Amino acid sequence: MDVKVNFIDTASHSIEWGNATWDVNDFSIRNRFDNAITGKFNKAGSGEIPWKDFKLMIKQSILKKQLGNAELADILKDIATVISTLP
Repeated sequence: MDVKVNFIDTASHSIEWGNATWDVNDFSIRNRFDNAITGKFNKAGSGEIPWKDFKLMIKQSILKKQLGNAELADILKDIATVISTLP
C-alpha cells in the first residue's frame, strides 16, 4: 500500500489511506497494527480494504442498525463539522 494519509491512534495502531496494494489506481483503507514486541508491521493483523467496499460496509452498518444512537450522533456531529468547513 502506498500510504497517502494516516491517523495515529496509539503507538501500535493507526489507520492508513492510500493507493491499494493490488492496483495503484485503486484507493484503499488499512487498519494497521504493529507488532508490540518487534515494532514492525503486523501483516496478519492489518486488513486492507478497497475504499468502495469500506463505504458500503459503513452504509450497510448504519442501515442494518449496527450502530447505537450515541455512535450515530457522534458520527453526525463529525459530518456536520466537516461539511461546515468545505468551500
